[in-house]
Amino acid sequence: MGLEIAYEKARKDMERLNPPVVASMSGASFDEGRFTVPFFHRSFTVHIPEVKVAEVASDTPPPRLLEILLMHYLVNADGTPISGMWVTYRHLPGAYLFEQRFTNMALRPLLESFGNDADGFRQAALSIGGRPMTRTGDAAFRFLALPKIPMGCILYLGDDEVSPSINMLFDAVAPHYLPTEDLSYLGLYLSAELRGHKTSSNCEEGHLNKD
Repeated sequence: MGLEIAYEKARKDMERLNPPVVASMSGASFDEGRFTVPFFHRSFTVHIPEVKVAEVASDTPPPRLLEILLMHYLVNADGTPISGMWVTYRHLPGAYLFEQRFTNMALRPLLESFGNDADGFRQAALSIGGRPMTRTGDAAFRFLALPKIPMGCILYLGDDEVSPSINMLFDAVAPHYLPTEDLSYLGLYLSAELRGHKTSSNCEEGHLNKD
């Protein structure tokens, strides 16, 4: 029920938008009554005024949570430029409410899949549009989650004294485009996509990847 309430509220918020202004502030395009919003290595349209979300070149309806997230992005976008400064999830506003879920459902499964497999991590990242980052760590990739929300994912291999670790980063501008809870779902999606593209095994997908 909570998801449906959030969906209906987002639909009503969408009805009040000025599409050309929103397109300019969000980095989405708008033409013939629909926004086109890149989402990682996929692309979605958001039609108005009837407010219908669909994936480009797909007949499969998007999961409800993803529909809400895309609408929230358009509603919240304020045009703040990408900063180039990275922050961890825990440093986002109010992250303490969602950090444990983010750790358990995004970071920990990634570590279990790639903690000792930097090559597998690189291959998975490249297969979903990741670009190498110049960062400390054994493998680091940048992803464009949404037009104004870059994300990073960095793997640190362990040794005899130090355990492997993995972390996700968000551009510091991210709270100008999505609430912190929604940003946690971006992390869950990225984690599931990386694990799903691990060449040696099949991995369970996350909330945004299935109905």
